[in-house]
Order: sequence, then structure tokens, then C-alpha cells
Amino acid sequence: MDMQFKADKAAKAMRDSEWYGIRSLMGFDWALFFILLGARESGKSYAVMEYFVACWKKYGVPFYWLRLNEASMKKMLNNNAEKLVDADLYRKYGLRLSVKGNTVYDNGKKMATVLALSTFANDKGVALFDKDFLSDPNMQYHICLDEFQLEKGQKRQGDIAYQLVNQLENLLRSTKQRTKIFLIGNTLEEASDILTLFDFIPERFGRYKIHKKRCIIDYLPPTEKYKARRKGTVADILAGEQSNFTNAVDFDTSLVTKERLANPTCIIKFGKNKETEWFTVWNGNIVNKYNGERIKTTIAMKPYIDEMFNQKMRDQIYVLFDSRSLYYHNLITNKKFQKQMQLIKPRKSC
Repeated sequence: MDMQFKADKAAKAMRDSEWYGIRSLMGFDWALFFILLGARESGKSYAVMEYFVACWKKYGVPFYWLRLNEASMKKMLNNNAEKLVDADLYRKYGLRLSVKGNTVYDNGKKMATVLALSTFANDKGVALFDKDFLSDPNMQYHICLDEFQLEKGQKRQGDIAYQLVNQLENLLRSTKQRTKIFLIGNTLEEASDILTLFDFIPERFGRYKIHKKRCIIDYLPPTEKYKARRKGTVADILAGEQSNFTNAVDFDTSLVTKERLANPTCIIKFGKNKETEWFTVWNGNIVNKYNGERIKTTIAMKPYIDEMFNQKMRDQIYVLFDSRSLYYHNLITNKKFQKQMQLIKPRKSC
């Protein structure tokens, strides 16, 4: 069975449950990353939090809860972290939480650490990594980044993907096993920066297994029970068609072309990283990821990246991009190139 057939089959099974659960994910020992995409109030964060708290109570496994920025992190920690754990879980597991700095204690014992991606540079000098942590056979790393996608109109605070990679490096260093990293996002109009790290854009509901990236992605379909529960709510009345609430995304594929790549024209460089910041332009106007092509013409999109910087050539790329004159070999390349353009030339709407 191909990937899409399996994904469609999983989507059908997901529609039978009103609330999302993660039990079916626990058997995939090869996976490090679990990406959960779905509309608000589908139970994603609740399911992960209950799993973390249950492991804490049964085995003493602490966990890390990450948010995009410092303001959101502080909200989680206010009033003895009352917004970190759902009230019914608080009662069910007999939690008595207190906070000191970024650390949350349960009955005086360290249960969780709450961090922001945007402060990863400040966290580098903090002793977050414990080399002896996994010497206890009951221990494993539990990490969750909640609400990892930017809301429509939300201000971008740097490169989110870069921040995530570096914050995970702070926490895990060379750890490869006994680790579960959950990335939870509401399905929004724009594909997330973080999803581009996994070379995946979810166009249809279902479960996708990306073995190369040690990743499983659940793109949750709205169930009939979910639709019935949401019908007539304030959000449904005022913004019922937004993907935050419908869980459906219409991707703009008008700039994606399947035209044969015949003649490499130039290389566009946003930085020094060949994997993420270099793109090859084919046939004069079709952008694809850089695959080692040897071309004399190189356009540096900013100075100080060990390339000759020509502002007029850079500005010409701006014009082509803004006038939708550039096409892309596939959707993931479109989103990666768009992300680099937003980072180097932020729009007011970004």
C-alpha cells in the first residue's frame, strides 16, 4: 500500500472518535517526532498532557512543555502553572503544583520545565541536559511544543524552525533513543515553518509515516460529533470557514508546475546552508531545491554570506516573487522559498 492509501485508511478510523487519542502512536518505537495537526478543541493537547502526567505519576518521568515565545511561556507559569494542566487532570491525578523560575513542581518534586523557543540562546548556558538521565531504565525524554504554527497575523519572532532545532539541542544533545517529541498545531491557512523541516505539507487527512525523518504525522479530520458539537458556537457563527475551526486547508497550488526542469539558470542563496537556504532556478523562472548544480550565476539575497552581493539582482528577485512570476517544482519548495523571503524581507502581515 502506498503512503496516501494508508493515510486515507487512517483518516477513516479517526473519524469514528469524537476526541483524539495518542494510544495508537505508542507502538511506533522507531519514531522520535509525533506531529498532531487538527482544529481547536479536538483533544490534541489534552491527550499529550494526560500521557505526560500519567507517566510522571506512575514512573516519575518529568517532561518539557515548549511554547513559541516568552509571553506565552509566562502565561503557562502564572498562578502556580494553573493553565499548564487541564483542571480535570489536575483533580484526577491529585496534583499540587508550585513554580520556581521555569520549573513546575508537583508536591515538591520536579515535574516539568516550561520553555520558549525564542529564548533558546539564553538557555544555552543553563544546565538543561543531564547526561545520566537515561541511566534509570524508567526514564525517557518527553517534550511537547504546543501551538507551533503562527496564527494568521501573528508577529514572527525570528526563524521558528531554527529556534526549535537549537532548543532541542539544548535539551537532548546526542540523545537518539527513548525520546518522544510531540509537535501540536492548529491547522491554519499557511503551512508551518516547522513542517518544512520534515519536507511535508498535509494536503489530505490521515496518518503519514516519514521514516527518513523518524516522524509520524496525524492530520485529523473533523468528525461528525465534532461538527455537531461546534455547530452554533460563537466561533462557528463568526468565523466558521476558518481552518482553525473547520480543520480544512485550501492550498494555493497555482504557482506549482510539473514542467520538465531542462536548463538551470542560477542559484539563489539566502545563507550558507545548502540544504535549507539554497535554491536553483530552472528554465528561467522555476524554483527547485538545490541539488548540487554547478552554475556560474549566483544571486546572494543578503551580504556577508561569502558571495558577491548585488543589490539590483537581489531586488529583481523581490519583484519576481511579489509579482508571482516565479514558479515552483513542488509545494514544499514553494513554502520553503516563501519562508526564506519572509525572513529576509518581512511583510507587515507576517
